[in-house]
Amino acid sequence: MIAKTKKYFQDIQNEWTKVSKPEWKEVRGNSFVVITATAILIAFLWLVDGADQLPRWTGDSKEVTDLVTPGFALLAVLPLAIPFIFSRLMDNWKFSIVIGLIPVTVAVVLHLTAGGPVTGFGIAWLRSLFL
Repeated sequence: MIAKTKKYFQDIQNEWTKVSKPEWKEVRGNSFVVITATAILIAFLWLVDGADQLPRWTGDSKEVTDLVTPGFALLAVLPLAIPFIFSRLMDNWKFSIVIGLIPVTVAVVLHLTAGGPVTGFGIAWLRSLFL
């Protein structure tokens, strides 16, 4: 009985040495991504909860020149800011450029096809669902 128990713990220790463990750089980078995403989500929900009206990302007309608004300027800075932050922490930071371009592309396409201002967060139905 004691020999089987001893062999059991030796097998566990032997298997533990075979398992690959992440390096500190990977853990730090992944933790930073999770903490940053959580902070952004918290700030987003805090702003949405207290907003009387949804923000306007573009102007009233269908013209391309009407895209120059403070809201759209914020969206246009995202593809530059996100890779700058993540290039220091992750090796695959180039993928973050695509993620940063998604809101800009959506705002431009909606502005040009809808013919009016682009407002809201894209999940406005959640707000109406819970309020």
